[in-house]
Amino acid sequence: MDTKKIVVACGTGGVTSKNIAMKIEKYLKGKGVDAKTSTCRVSEVATLVSQIHPDVVCSATQLPPLDVPTIKATAILTGVGADKVFEQIYDIVK
Repeated sequence: MDTKKIVVACGTGGVTSKNIAMKIEKYLKGKGVDAKTSTCRVSEVATLVSQIHPDVVCSATQLPPLDVPTIKATAILTGVGADKVFEQIYDIVK
């Protein structure tokens, strides 16, 4: 199975995106999906997408229009509705 590429963006590309990325990788690993996450600022997301061609982009904030599936992942931080967001990500990368 090939490694799935996921970009996680937040306002500063710091703790928030890294926290979401870590939780996504852990969830997908439990589902048997090999995934590699990359984190960035929202202002950098279009450039990163054009460079690595991810399977999905997740974000804690509003994203610009992109040519890949996007998911609002704030629920992963709060825990409220996180299962639904994880399932959406899994449905895209499986």
